[in-house]
Amino acid sequence: METKTDRRILRTKKAINEAFLGLLTEKEFDRITINDISERANVNRGTFYLHYMDKYDLLDHSIDDHLNRMILSCTFTKFTEEKLEQTEAIEALKSLFIYVEENFIFFSSMLSNKKTSAFRERMMALLSSGMQKKIHMQGINQNIDKELLVQFMTTAFVGTVESWILNHMPQPPQWMAEQIWTLFERNGCK
Repeated sequence: METKTDRRILRTKKAINEAFLGLLTEKEFDRITINDISERANVNRGTFYLHYMDKYDLLDHSIDDHLNRMILSCTFTKFTEEKLEQTEAIEALKSLFIYVEENFIFFSSMLSNKKTSAFRERMMALLSSGMQKKIHMQGINQNIDKELLVQFMTTAFVGTVESWILNHMPQPPQWMAEQIWTLFERNGCK
């Protein structure tokens, strides 16, 4: 039997997460205290500790939540081993870029804050496992080590998304999706 989370708990966690995110836009992670978060969220320290062990636990939960929602927003996850049609693939990538665009403050904070390298590492690991399933080793990839190719493609993709975010998304999600898909196709990821 599935239990529902109390709405008060959901509101409290949302307030804590929003306070944390706001603080991340203002100062470095190391300088944020539990008092800062609690005051901004309008909860006491005890309430904070009912939900999170410390600010590192809050950071971990926040990263996991956004990365999972980002991946779920991308309709790529509906496809397994079969070859993707270009229009479906572009739509899937577009949905990912739209999610990032809608959550710009979170992603820009994670990428620009020096002590949140855990975000980039988790994003790389998550995308790498997906890329592993999508890369085909025939044709131009037949003489290349698959692990190296996956690492190359994942790093290139994450770096491109990171650059897009840090430059305040100069191109729309549709354009980004089309360009990324063209690059993926050229490198055997279909």
